[in-house]
Amino acid sequence: MSRPPPAQLRPGRLVLALVVAAVAALLAGVGLIDAVGERIIAERQREVAASARDYFVAFAHVEGLAPLARALDRKERAHAVEGFRYAVFANDGALLGGVRLLPWSQLPPPGLTQVQIRENGKPSPWSVLVQPIATGGTLVVYEDLTERTRLRQTFAVGAGVSLAVALGALLAVSLWIARVVYTRAEAIARTAGDIAAGKTSARAPSTPGGDVFDRLGGAINAMLDRNEELMTGLQMVTDSLAHDLRSPLTRMKGSLSRALDAGIDDAARIELIGQAWDQADQALATAGALLDIARAETGVSRDMFQPVDLGALLEEVADLFAPVVEDAGQTLHVAPARNVTLEGHEVLLRQAIGNLIHNAARHAGSGARVEVRVAADGDGVRCIVADDGPGIPEADRGRVVERFVRLDRARTTSGSGLGLAIAAACAKLHRGRLLLEDNAPGLRVVLELSRA
Repeated sequence: MSRPPPAQLRPGRLVLALVVAAVAALLAGVGLIDAVGERIIAERQREVAASARDYFVAFAHVEGLAPLARALDRKERAHAVEGFRYAVFANDGALLGGVRLLPWSQLPPPGLTQVQIRENGKPSPWSVLVQPIATGGTLVVYEDLTERTRLRQTFAVGAGVSLAVALGALLAVSLWIARVVYTRAEAIARTAGDIAAGKTSARAPSTPGGDVFDRLGGAINAMLDRNEELMTGLQMVTDSLAHDLRSPLTRMKGSLSRALDAGIDDAARIELIGQAWDQADQALATAGALLDIARAETGVSRDMFQPVDLGALLEEVADLFAPVVEDAGQTLHVAPARNVTLEGHEVLLRQAIGNLIHNAARHAGSGARVEVRVAADGDGVRCIVADDGPGIPEADRGRVVERFVRLDRARTTSGSGLGLAIAAACAKLHRGRLLLEDNAPGLRVVLELSRA
């Protein structure tokens, strides 16, 4: 059974829906206000009628019917100022004073009754309160319901206009918000479409510290940047593997081809096989280093983070490379550090620090002093490997951390030129950086790591 397609949000439909909702709210609001207003007015008028009745009945008890009749005559002459009119009848049905609206024979029974009364040739609804007086006579209180209706209509129109203004303002704000939402969502959808069409550099509009769409755009852009970073890292790894494994694999193939020559002796064949073995080791080391750099630079290795005691790690790595430093005719000094911990990739940290110590042993020269220490600095940690050798010219410090870059004087030594690149990738993985500074004399390499 197929499902109906979901409702689509289109500007025209949205405007129509908001207008219909506003009109419905206006009608419902006016109806509610009219009903409530009528109830309030009716209760008030009943209270007024009851108060007037009680007052005139008490007046009749004290003053008598004749003074009451004269008072009601004066009241009648000023009846235009209020919606109530009054009359008093004798026991025989004669009108003693007040308004002549109904003869005695047409009066309703005692109590409150609504009747139609013709005045000036036009019938209109009236509320009639008939109250017999204990001392004699009957008091009649008339209320013109036309006045009440007019008052109610005035109240309803005023409330309706106020409600219409409020709903109009709300409708305008809603349409503006809908336009903003639609425009911002359309911009994000357009960016997604550009990405799907192959325009990978497209980014959603985003302003720092903006609204929820800015935060959504920022999150989407961060995701796109992350994807681009992963794709770039993968491309760099494949390019590097294709470029830098070609030479050792070619040399290995050449050595093996010559070793297969039937005309060479066994000693030469063994030597060629050994050369092929060395080339295979170099290719494997290069491939492993490139994969480590790619995983670190793209952040894939963060899932292997765990608490690491950098002081203890530094001492262990220094002990491991102490024979290499001694063989180079150098001295190694390790500054002890305790309780310097962070969440990190322990294997990559060991490899990065080991590369820094190994580089110092290879390039600082005989008689150099290599110092290794850890310094905690607020939310960061600095792993420092310094030597007093020839150092690196300031102009070259920026590029030696790139892959496969080796200075001229280092080309006579073995290596792939990936040691500092791995350390830089390790720093990036830990949201830090790799700094090459002048040690005056020599080189100081600082591996900055963030504890955040």
